[in-house]
Amino acid sequence: MEKKDVTLDEYISRMKEDQKYIYYATAETVDKADALPQTEVVKDKGYEILYLTESIDEFAVKIMGAYGEKQFKSISDADLDLETAEEKEEFKKLSEESKDMLGEISSALGGKIASAKLSERLKSHAVCLTSEGQISLEMEKAFMQMPDNQGVVASKVLEINPKHPIFEVLKGLYETDKAKLGDYSKMLYTQALLIEGMPVENPLEFSDLVCRLMTEKK
Repeated sequence: MEKKDVTLDEYISRMKEDQKYIYYATAETVDKADALPQTEVVKDKGYEILYLTESIDEFAVKIMGAYGEKQFKSISDADLDLETAEEKEEFKKLSEESKDMLGEISSALGGKIASAKLSERLKSHAVCLTSEGQISLEMEKAFMQMPDNQGVVASKVLEINPKHPIFEVLKGLYETDKAKLGDYSKMLYTQALLIEGMPVENPLEFSDLVCRLMTEKK
C-alpha cells in the first residue's frame, strides 16, 4: 500500500466493513513503523495502518481515544481482537501448556519485563515487545528524551511467536538446560529492544552473550 499523508476522515472512508478500529503504529520514521513485527497480522487482514512519527502523537491519540465512532488501537496493544473464536481457543490452550516455560523466561529477565507470553500477532518474526497499562513503549521513549525525565517506563511484555522455530528451541531448553534458556531469554529480549529502537543497557554483555551462544558446542 502506498505510504502518503492521510486524514482521519480518509482513513475511515477506506476501512473494511469488518474493521472495528483505527490501527496505528508509532516510530521515529514511517519506514521504521512499517517494519515493526506487530504490523504483520494487521496487514494480513488487509487493514490500513496509520504511521505516527512525532513523539507527541502517541499522547494525542491516547487523549482523543476515538475519532467519531471509531476507537484508536495501537498495533502493540495487548489484544488486537483479530482472531477467530476457534483460533483464540487453540491459542489459549497452547498458552496454558507453555505457562511454566514462560514463567521461567520471565524470571530469567529479572524484572525487566512484566511477563512473557505467546504472541497471536507475530507471523514471521520470533519476538516483539508490547506493553500493558497506560504507558506505551513510545511514551517511554518520549519521556527518556525529556530533561526532567522521572524514570517513567512502560510495563513491558515479551511476546514469543509459537510458530517460529525458536519456540521449539526454547521448549527443548526448558526441559534440558534452564541456564541456557535464561541466556536465550536475555538475547531475545535485547533483540526485541533493538527492534523497537530502545536503548540496550549493556551492549558489550549482549555482544559477548551472542558470541558465546554461537560458539558453544551442541
